[in-house]
Amino acid sequence: MLPPINKDISDEDAQLLFDSEDLKEGGAATIAYAKLQFTNMSNSEREELRSALLRYCELDTLAMVMIIEAWQDMLQT
Repeated sequence: MLPPINKDISDEDAQLLFDSEDLKEGGAATIAYAKLQFTNMSNSEREELRSALLRYCELDTLAMVMIIEAWQDMLQT
């Protein structure tokens, strides 16, 4: 049995990582970024989209850190 991959993150971060409704994958993030650059929208819409993109990047980075840490653990055992 493999150890849990999210043992070092909080339950809140794990929930956000797996259940986020904002942007779930890179294609949607790319489209959202293009929309942010090239679409006229209200300041509130722009800020909401910007916040969603920042959260997506945060969670994507967290996922990459988790992968690297898992690889490091595998190499040490």
